[in-house]
Amino acid sequence: MSLPSPVAGFSSKAYQSVAEAKAWADVVREALGDGRGTGHYICVPHPILPLMRTWLEGTGMDVGVQDLSRFTPGPHTGDVTAELLAGLGCRYVMLGHPERRRDYGETWELVAEKAARASENGIVPIIIAGEANRDDDIRAVVSEQLGYILGAISPEADLLIAYEPAWAIGVADAAPPEHVVGAIAIVNDLLSSRPGSSRIVYGGSAKSGTYAAIVKAGQGNPAGVPDGVFLGRAGLDPHTFLDSVAEVENSQHQ
Repeated sequence: MSLPSPVAGFSSKAYQSVAEAKAWADVVREALGDGRGTGHYICVPHPILPLMRTWLEGTGMDVGVQDLSRFTPGPHTGDVTAELLAGLGCRYVMLGHPERRRDYGETWELVAEKAARASENGIVPIIIAGEANRDDDIRAVVSEQLGYILGAISPEADLLIAYEPAWAIGVADAAPPEHVVGAIAIVNDLLSSRPGSSRIVYGGSAKSGTYAAIVKAGQGNPAGVPDGVFLGRAGLDPHTFLDSVAEVENSQHQ
């Protein structure tokens, strides 16, 4: 299945209670009913997955999770396998996020193993790639990161890359639009020979207006315009998420 474009996504991280997640979904379902959310997605903690799929029924939105196990089913206490998640209708899984690499010491070798498990079970990996520091060599850093992933999954498998420079995560503003355009052009170039469906979104303190600003900065350089935007903290407000849905959809008509 080919990936949609353009696309808006949201990761709720570990912020929401069950009641808060349902309230978020109620607002989004009201706005995106009758399939108007087709192609857009949310990534939630594992226990919320089946609930969110029910709450968003009729919108067309996909639901994913924020992590999964590198193991196949077996004696791995506490792990949540790709096989189990696939059976629950999981569409996406986030992998390689700087928060998990910082808090749990996850290496890119481990991230690649998880990507393989996901892809083998029909779950699309969302690989969070990007440089740690603003003056890092983006091509060198992202090429190394993606090298692990592209060596672990089938060349024909669907893949979503979220370009999220670590220095722009959890701060007041997204990375400057001109910086994003340059970085996205590099990522597109690194993926240019890949036969499978690949999409690139921008994350990292994204909010209302972020995608529109990137599109404006990318006029004349279409390779630098991402296929969508991926919200974190700002997306906790469902109206902000809906604004981003409108932004990426309106970009088709510009």
